[in-house]
Amino acid sequence: MNCVASMRSMTYAMKAKRAFWEKGINCEITSLSPDLTRHGCAYGVKFDCRYESAVRALLNSIGLRSSELIALPR
Repeated sequence: MNCVASMRSMTYAMKAKRAFWEKGINCEITSLSPDLTRHGCAYGVKFDCRYESAVRALLNSIGLRSSELIALPR
């Protein structure tokens, strides 16, 4: 199952993607429908949900906050 860490901007999504790759977490930047998130975020970083706790810790350690983590339907 895939999850998305929603980001406030493309710049934050790119920083997150770089950090994920450095830790060996495969991911890709994706655009989000503004009504999919609580804060209307337009970008996200999609990754395998198995890495959710690692992603939360990584984003926290680099000072990037995801508005929310969303599990995508198959």
